[in-house]
Amino acid sequence: MQKMLKRLFVVLTVLSVLTGLFIKPEHVVFLWHKIPSIDAGFGALGTCLLIVATRILASFARKKEGFYD
Repeated sequence: MQKMLKRLFVVLTVLSVLTGLFIKPEHVVFLWHKIPSIDAGFGALGTCLLIVATRILASFARKKEGFYD
């Protein structure tokens, strides 16, 4: 199940980036919005960083085996 979700995430990210290459924004407010697919890339990077941060924080929150004995 987890492998399928990873594949789905990669496929949707690639589709989002490819879509961003062909659709140009009409009104650019910030300079970085001129870069094609920057929002999709930024979103994918942010998602990956949140997953890594969650795993790191969860490792600190776990109790060692026999903690309650």
